[in-house]
Amino acid sequence: MFNSRYLTKTLSLFIGAFSVASVFAFNISVKSSTTASQIFVGDRFDYEISVNAPESAYVDLPSFVGNLGSFEVKDMQHEELPVAGVKNQKRFVWRATMNTFVAGDFLIAPQEVRAVLGKDTVVTKTDPVAVKVVTRTDGSEEDILDVEDPLNDPRLPSWLSGLLIALGAILLVALGWILHQKFRKKKDAPRLPPYEEALLALKDLRERQLLVEGNQADYYTALSFIMRRYVERRFLGEHPSEGILDATLSQLKSRVSQIAGLAEAYKQSLVKLEEETYPVKFAKMKIGDDRGVFWDDWASRLLEDTKPLPEEKNGKKDGENGSR
Repeated sequence: MFNSRYLTKTLSLFIGAFSVASVFAFNISVKSSTTASQIFVGDRFDYEISVNAPESAYVDLPSFVGNLGSFEVKDMQHEELPVAGVKNQKRFVWRATMNTFVAGDFLIAPQEVRAVLGKDTVVTKTDPVAVKVVTRTDGSEEDILDVEDPLNDPRLPSWLSGLLIALGAILLVALGWILHQKFRKKKDAPRLPPYEEALLALKDLRERQLLVEGNQADYYTALSFIMRRYVERRFLGEHPSEGILDATLSQLKSRVSQIAGLAEAYKQSLVKLEEETYPVKFAKMKIGDDRGVFWDDWASRLLEDTKPLPEEKNGKKDGENGSR
């Protein structure tokens, strides 16, 4: 016969071992690197983030958007590769081609990495990467430039020089006046209310036929800008302290949740638009054509459901909080 105390202890150890295994549902490894630790001003180099994770996991870099500090991102590529010799593992790679025209010692900040597998989520960050940017000269060129005095042209009479200077001054004044009038008219031109502006922008986007041409990156970039700008002007005003037009994905999630007057479903779908089209805009990936139809209809519904009522137009500026 089995001893009951022994059986109870064995079951407890088994349950404890199972619990520990479930906590560490899956592991990921993250590596960040550059093709050069020292570059010249203006030279391009690659910054790469590599993540090894289960092949069925969804891996994302939620804050890896736009430029990185002093470095301008010229191109972004993303690929997923099988890990040689390791079963059911995949290597997720993001490669950004960058440059800068500022010399100095820089540190590419850690980037957040998020991996989701079923109900389990692992969040970690890359290591910072140091890059030294140097100029191509040592400063001795200043001495060379001072060797000779400025040349005087004896063939040019002094009266002619004065005349040319006067004509140049007149041309500059005339050009300044023309530019002033041009920009003043542009500045004084009436600005359309948010709803009308968004309608015209969507109409123009559809007429460009970007999805028909297969140009998903430009289409979703423009659609995202139009809808973010509309929601910001419509519900946050013209100059909000924390807008959503230039917000990163993580900032967008936080700021959208605070918008009063916008239905919760539209808040969630605005974030979903960014999450779904991020790989299209920045990693040149593709999504189904049916998604283009869906998001086009969604944009029209959002505008129609938040269209200002007549009393709003008469009682307050279109751009203050409020919806149907």
